[in-house]
Amino acid sequence: MDFLKCMNNFPWNRFATVYETNSIGLKGIFIKMFNNTAEMSDYQYVIDRLECQDTLYRITPWGLKFYICLLIENKSHQDILLQNINVLFEAANYNMQVDIATNYNPTKGNLMKYEIIKSKLFDRDFDGTMDADYIKTFKSIDRNFMQRSTIDLIQQNISLFEDLTKSMNSNITQSASLLVNSIHNPKKYDFGKS
Repeated sequence: MDFLKCMNNFPWNRFATVYETNSIGLKGIFIKMFNNTAEMSDYQYVIDRLECQDTLYRITPWGLKFYICLLIENKSHQDILLQNINVLFEAANYNMQVDIATNYNPTKGNLMKYEIIKSKLFDRDFDGTMDADYIKTFKSIDRNFMQRSTIDLIQQNISLFEDLTKSMNSNITQSASLLVNSIHNPKKYDFGKS
């Protein structure tokens, strides 16, 4: 994937964050991460907009995809990216368990929409472009699919995270090990079922 081309083509103005009605501010920071010029406050800014109090947003799976691309490109502070991916995993894991506890069952229509969404979200050559129909499909799917797509993207890339546990950089090794452990041993939540 051509990361900078994807950043320029991605429809940032169509995805809200917890704080803004668009995610345009994320574009510049992801580019700074790619160029290895991001500061610690930039990393915090991004994760604060992708996840808030275990809530995931429609921009979250895309932010995760861009984190993974940065890891593959060996760009930015990989240890921080891995920590932030772990935050997203924990939030998605929690929300998936809420779905189970509340007996959420996706409709056939939502499952069909998810297959359409995966065509770009899971495409390693994604160039950032989305037509109006794709955006409409993405925005109309149940919010529950934000955690499902987050978990699925992480599962698709587990070998990358496992490889990073063998990094020569101890900070990367530690962050990757924590993430891999979270994935293999997801926290269980008790929602008071008897």
